[in-house]
Amino acid sequence: MGLQISSGLLIEFKENKPEGYEYYKAELEKVNKLLLENDIEAHQETEDKELETLALGGMPFAYLHYLRRFFAYNMVHEDWTPEVFDSAAEPTDDPILEEESMMMYSHLLTHSDSAGFYIPQEFDEIIFETDETPVQGGIIGSSYRLLKELKEIASKLGVILDKNDQVTNRDAIKDDIFNNRDFWIEKEV
Repeated sequence: MGLQISSGLLIEFKENKPEGYEYYKAELEKVNKLLLENDIEAHQETEDKELETLALGGMPFAYLHYLRRFFAYNMVHEDWTPEVFDSAAEPTDDPILEEESMMMYSHLLTHSDSAGFYIPQEFDEIIFETDETPVQGGIIGSSYRLLKELKEIASKLGVILDKNDQVTNRDAIKDDIFNNRDFWIEKEV
């Protein structure tokens, strides 16, 4: 089992797993309650069968920490020039990553590794569950804010984006990943 990001969850479950559909429908109702309590418009998850679901990922959860460490170093060191980290060093043991994660300002650093929701709405502050309204993963993030954070480090990873946020050097990135070149894990994530 690994990290997977999906969209159109209700469509898939409604067709194939009614118990999953009921569970996630209830979770999304709690998500909406928390959004509204934070003066953010409720999210309307589609159930339109005509739309395709999206699933990305299949990489180890541990890979996410490599990207988080890279992001944390970029945030702490204003003019940071990326240097390859010691391959024996576990990203989760890095004091800079640990300290930045504790600040709870970043949607990338704070969100649960294995559960939870990123909502396709723009909001800066991370939304946390409450005792009255617990949600899977405990945190609701903004996919737009996450994208902004990823764009902040893209060029330092050698990922070139055009004005529409499309990767223009996809073949070079794939080659780096395939050949395990510098920061290949971060690029894959």
